[in-house]
Amino acid sequence: KMTERLMSFRSFVSRYMEPSASKQSCWTLEDSKMSASTEANTSGVAYLAQHHLLDQVSGLSQQVPTHPHGVHPSRINVWMGTGGTRTPLHFDSYDNLLVQIVGVKYVRLYDPKWTSKLYVKNMQDSIDDKYASQGNMSSIECECEDYDKRPLAKEAEHTEVVLYPGDCLFIPSRHWHYVRSLTTSISVNYWF
Repeated sequence: KMTERLMSFRSFVSRYMEPSASKQSCWTLEDSKMSASTEANTSGVAYLAQHHLLDQVSGLSQQVPTHPHGVHPSRINVWMGTGGTRTPLHFDSYDNLLVQIVGVKYVRLYDPKWTSKLYVKNMQDSIDDKYASQGNMSSIECECEDYDKRPLAKEAEHTEVVLYPGDCLFIPSRHWHYVRSLTTSISVNYWF
């Protein structure tokens, strides 16, 4: 389950990023699930997600293009985390250009035509899940699907991509995507 915690950037790096970066192999799905479930999570999975880091650290904005190919994005986000981070299956309302800077990520993509098979969370779900009220989240737990509970999901076809440093993936608006970091990772995405 996702939780949020306020901490200094220095604490985030020393508590989570450094131990993750010392791991010599890719994080498996089991590593991800086990670390995320530990009570203290002191050396487990953590994510600085959808953050405006380029606005806060001016030196970084000189290293990352803010107008790729002359296009002016509506928002630029930095995604920085340990191996094993998992972003639940969801879609964005914007076209998305995801650029992998450091590390390796696995991405699963579903065309919007499969929406009726993806068990979209609704307002009733928002009682227990603050993200459900947005209407862009699926209740399917990718890579751990329970097809007995959600049988239609088995019919939804998907594409899998692995991103390495320097790779870029275009994700059109309203296309469903799930992301898992296989290693310590830094990505930048541009919403248009």
